[in-house]
Amino acid sequence: MNIPDIIESFGFPVTLAFSAKGRAFFSERITGNIWEIKGDKMDLVYKFPIVNISGHHETGLIGIAVDPDFDISGYIYAFYTYGRDEYSMKNKVVRFLVGSGKEETILDNIPAGRIHNGGIIAFAPDKTLYIGVGIGNEVMDRSQDIDYLGGKVLRINNDGSIPKDNPYKESPVYSYGHRNIFGLAFHPKNGKLFISEDGPEKNDEINIIQPDGNYGWPEVTGKVGSPKFVDPIITYTPTITPTQCCFDEKYFYFGSYNDGAVHRLTLGGKDYNKVEKDETVYRGKSFGVIGVFHSPDHQFYVTTPNRISNFSPEVS
Repeated sequence: MNIPDIIESFGFPVTLAFSAKGRAFFSERITGNIWEIKGDKMDLVYKFPIVNISGHHETGLIGIAVDPDFDISGYIYAFYTYGRDEYSMKNKVVRFLVGSGKEETILDNIPAGRIHNGGIIAFAPDKTLYIGVGIGNEVMDRSQDIDYLGGKVLRINNDGSIPKDNPYKESPVYSYGHRNIFGLAFHPKNGKLFISEDGPEKNDEINIIQPDGNYGWPEVTGKVGSPKFVDPIITYTPTITPTQCCFDEKYFYFGSYNDGAVHRLTLGGKDYNKVEKDETVYRGKSFGVIGVFHSPDHQFYVTTPNRISNFSPEVS
């Protein structure tokens, strides 16, 4: 795979996604651009309209995912924020054929917010699409409402229809009680979904998702040992803001926005639900890792607010 060691981008790169045969694409949050990386050059493959918001916010073009059958279908999926302004904005998931210039809405009317917007998407081994959605503080109680799409992990088929084995009939909701999800990755051996979730002033979490699982927000955070809630496998206090995550053949990796690092977890136990070791294997600047990615040719990359960089995991 021919990707430069460093790609400069001032559009705030978020997600790096690969096809099975090694084509590489990335999203820019504040421009709405999706680029294909072709060696030392980049081709603009799609541009989304972005809501005009001033000041700090977490909206825009967030997650992208390449169709598992991309080499046949040609589809790329994207999560982005649309609307006239911050008072009318919503999120939606769309797909488009590379080269077509036309998008198809897959899931619409997803709540949006200036912060806790979520937006990372990923295909499972069964080729269903999972979507992480955050929830704003002003409506945090609705994270417990399964009829509301904020504060949830959602699951749909690749055409937008609802899988028949979802826990709630005719609903994309798969799990609930989430605050702000910014990483989704599937274990290479058992196929279970691991997510990174940002806490408030304490208890950032790494969770394993169960259908119909209640992950606590805003009633509880962290490990509480209650049968009502699913406990995380590890928490972080002070908070580090865990971001996009991935697996290689052996380990689980996730980015840390607050300290500009990548963590590597060694997992054990029958269901790989025990953290045996937590190591820092990359340190960049003092903040800013938005995600960590593992390519089909076994290379590692991080996205930060102004670049994509290649790295080799080394314990620091």
